[in-house]
Amino acid sequence: MEKKRLYAKVLLPLKMSKELSYSIPDEYEGRIIVGSWAQVKLQGKSRYAIVIEISEHPPTDVAPSKIRALESLPDMPPVTSVRLEFWRALADYYMCSVGEVFKAAYSTAFLKQQEVRSRKLNKDIKDPDFRAIPSLSPMQQEVCDTIRLHFAEGRRVLLRGVTGSGKTEIYFHLMRDAIESGGSVLFLIPEIAVSRQLTSRLEKVFGSALLPYHSKQTAAVKKRIYHRLTNSERPYVVLGTRSALLLPLPNLSLIVVDEEHDASYKQSDPAPRYNGRDGALMLSSQIGANLVLGSATPSFESLYNVSIGKLSQVDLLEKYHKTEDAQVEIVDMVSARRLRNVKGPFSIRLLNEIGRVVTGGGQVMVFRSRRAYAPYAQCTECGTVVKCPSCDVALSYHKFDNMLKCHYCAYQIPFEPTCPRCASPSIVDRGAGTEKIEELLREYYPDYVIERFDSDTISGKSEEQRILRSFAEGKIDVLVGTQMITKGFDFDRLSLVAVVGCDSLFSVQDFRADERALQLLWQLRGRAGRREDGARMIIQTEQKEHPVLKALIGESDPDDLSAALEERKRFGYPPFVRLVGITLKDKNEKRMWSCAYDLSDAIRGIGIKEFNGPVVPPIAKMGNYYQVQFQLRLSRNSSLTRIKKALYLETELLIRKYNGMTSINIDVDPFQ
Repeated sequence: MEKKRLYAKVLLPLKMSKELSYSIPDEYEGRIIVGSWAQVKLQGKSRYAIVIEISEHPPTDVAPSKIRALESLPDMPPVTSVRLEFWRALADYYMCSVGEVFKAAYSTAFLKQQEVRSRKLNKDIKDPDFRAIPSLSPMQQEVCDTIRLHFAEGRRVLLRGVTGSGKTEIYFHLMRDAIESGGSVLFLIPEIAVSRQLTSRLEKVFGSALLPYHSKQTAAVKKRIYHRLTNSERPYVVLGTRSALLLPLPNLSLIVVDEEHDASYKQSDPAPRYNGRDGALMLSSQIGANLVLGSATPSFESLYNVSIGKLSQVDLLEKYHKTEDAQVEIVDMVSARRLRNVKGPFSIRLLNEIGRVVTGGGQVMVFRSRRAYAPYAQCTECGTVVKCPSCDVALSYHKFDNMLKCHYCAYQIPFEPTCPRCASPSIVDRGAGTEKIEELLREYYPDYVIERFDSDTISGKSEEQRILRSFAEGKIDVLVGTQMITKGFDFDRLSLVAVVGCDSLFSVQDFRADERALQLLWQLRGRAGRREDGARMIIQTEQKEHPVLKALIGESDPDDLSAALEERKRFGYPPFVRLVGITLKDKNEKRMWSCAYDLSDAIRGIGIKEFNGPVVPPIAKMGNYYQVQFQLRLSRNSSLTRIKKALYLETELLIRKYNGMTSINIDVDPFQ
């Protein structure tokens, strides 16, 4: 009797609507299982793949003579069924292919590293030293014990701890519990810069069990981390940004998501466009791991999950050092200009306070939400704003290298005063970014040490560490920066935090703008409110009556979210509905609109009634691609999964109809 041939259905790290099947050579039978790695030939190229099904039956849509055999079985630990199920859950929720999740978990560069002879993969083992964990205050101990009780009852926790209350110390004790019981820990943080600051603290406690992980690491470093996670029985503490969620974590028993409200947890491009916090909720539910989300200003989504019983809230409202919050002062720039109490973008009040603080031995942090020297350049004669030819946006002026740059693509040109429209020598910079703020402060205070901390100045890890170390040691008097300076840094001598151009935080076209602005301002306030000698926060604004500012200074209760939540519910916004954003892009504008109208018909055909689109976004063209958008509101009910699947299938049909020339990008839960 002829022996039956076996076939393997494999998953490739590509956007594909279905998995491909290959025959299994006789020599691999008995060695291959679901989850095994394989190398296969596709379109003349050898690729890594994962076996997801083994069958005696050949695929019905391909002639047996055309079915290729697996090329080889790489010597790599199999992908567990738990990870594969998590990938499928992410793909279903975020409306993408499982292959795209696979690609996010294993980059092309990482896979190529499998072919490279490795150096020594395990460094000398340094066992955890739990004696180095800071002791808890009575309030912290009470909160920690309460969280343990919730864990024992199988409940996940939202830890709302005011800035400076010592949430990190509580995390340390919960992480020790997990390690001592043989479980691994995933500690998620929003920014790479925060991971670098935390690494030294964690290493003192967890030794070589600590594995920092983030997207900027080389493929070789990532290979060593994967090797340790998949070839060792010992528990690990992985400290990482959102991509660490996709690591092969052994026996994961605790997930910590610090600053859970932070927008950096949301992946924008490419797919899967997932949120690290929500992915952590999915993973903890799937495998039964304990979960704690921490924040001083929790997201509305997490507060909603508390209200429906999905999370248990535990409050830590006492600062560790018993210090008061920084005193907030609002400077009305409208009145200041009328009284001529301004100098450039600064109020005289703020400049005087900067001088007083530095003279007294303190330090100042100046926040501006926009980098570059000026947000745009404009002709004073005809009003023309110099724009990027590939994107429908103004070019930002960078004075240091005398260039006009597009912050959306790589386009840049030298700054010239001649107007491209009227030819008059009247092009001037408008507004003030961090570069201009730094320059003016150097001019006003020539004896002070002033530096800038934004993506233009932080060219690498060493420069970032140099600036942070210098500021922590008191060698920098004034630090100017963007959102990067709000992320959990703690400086002993910081006495004043200033916010310049606060109104730009409120003017974003996003229903979450006020929520995000309040969260960011609370974070900034916390940076200056950690010391016993007190601190101040000065905010310059042209909207002194704005609700966010009233909440910040205590004229309204920042914890009273009922009005804001009711407004969200009335207008059909999350967390009461699910939003799905769809963006179409094409170099051919006519073809893009044709596809958009087809998609509009498909959306109606599925039965979705609540949607806007197609509409042209504020940036109508980016990188030579025209774009148009849809925003869908889906009810949170039993039909949600079915509707999302139907919508995804319709978009795949349209992509094929237009031969892939019009891209269709789906973003579930945009703006989170």
